[in-house]
Parts: sequence; C-alpha cells; structure tokens
Amino acid sequence: MSLSIEQFQALALDESVYIIDTRPADLFVDGCIPNALNITPATIKFAIAMGVLTKETPIIFVIEEDQIAETMAYFTKAEFSQIKGYLQGGFSSWLDASKRFDLIIEVEVDELAMDIPFDEYLMVLDTREEDAFNKQHIKNAVSLPLSEMGDPGSMSELDEHFNIYIITDNGESNTLAASILKKQGIHNIRIVKGGWEELLQIKHKFSFETTPKKSAEEDPSLN
Repeated sequence: MSLSIEQFQALALDESVYIIDTRPADLFVDGCIPNALNITPATIKFAIAMGVLTKETPIIFVIEEDQIAETMAYFTKAEFSQIKGYLQGGFSSWLDASKRFDLIIEVEVDELAMDIPFDEYLMVLDTREEDAFNKQHIKNAVSLPLSEMGDPGSMSELDEHFNIYIITDNGESNTLAASILKKQGIHNIRIVKGGWEELLQIKHKFSFETTPKKSAEEDPSLN
C-alpha cells in the first residue's frame, strides 16, 4: 500500500513500527529518514538472526520507485505479516517535503589508520564474530558481534563521547550495523568501507593483537 508522507509519519510515531529502508548502501549513507534501518533482501538474514526484526514486526518501507514491486513481493513471499505500506515517492519525496533526515559518515581504511594515533576518543567497533575477533583484531578494538547488536544491553559501553568506527567482515552489513546504533541513540559513528577484508590490504598501517583463549579456571563454563 502506498503511504502519503502524513500517513507514513503517523505510523512512524508508533515505536513498535520499524522503518525499513531497502535502498543500496551508497544511497542510504547520503541521506535517510531518522531511525530507519537499512535492510535489503541481501541483509535481511542478518536482521532476523540478530532478533532486530521478526516476521511479525510492523513495517513501513522506504523503497526506490523501480524496486517497489520486487521488494514488496520478496517480503510478502518471506511471510512478513505486518507490512503497513511504503512511502509514496520514496526518499526523494521526503526531501522534497523538507523533512528532517540523517546521514552516515563513510571513511576509507587508510583514513582510519591515520586517525587512530591522533584521536584519544576513537573506538574501533569490530562487529565480526567473536572467533574471528579473537584470532586477530586492531589493537584496543572493542568486540560487538553483529549477531548481538539486536540486544540494547550489549551496547552499554558505547556512548556519544567516543568517535566510533564500525568494521564488519567485508563492508556488506556496514549500514545495517550503523543504522541499528543510530536507532539506539548512538550517532557519533563512521563506517569503514570494505570492512576487515579491505583493511587487510593495508595491514602494515595497523597494530594488531589477539585475544588469548580462556582456561577452564578463568571460565568455569569450559568445565
């Protein structure tokens, strides 16, 4: 169902309703509706696994005009039962109406390498799975696996005085991670293009460390 801006805004006032922006990441970073989650058919599997979204979650969409039929068919076939509609005219209509919008800062990996030594408030937030993080990560990075970002409690050590740089496996889920943080009220963030895979191309510019495995004495759950 096509929604006017007024209808869209009225639905968005309900905190149980999620705004899902299915546009490509390069469009989402340049401008998005506040509190929207960037979830595409390619990243929906992450959102469901994280518990961010269920098939019963009330949803309103922001979709590119030429993708409406395909996207709606995909989510309907996937049995999402609470689809309320999509914004008529897409994000451009939101801009045309001079509505408030958000954006996400995107940086290259070499910019991260240059910033680390000079920013005492810089936090590298590594969203890879724990095993990958433990094997190797940027020195002093904080681990918050993407699979755990659906739990607001897992973000307890993040706050606005940090300059947070998000690293994912290959950059595919960058905007999903960033939009989840923004929905939780954490806005001082940047996403690192290409993620860990791109970072390894210039690994000589970074300092790395590993996380030692815990012994049974340190972690009783191993007994």
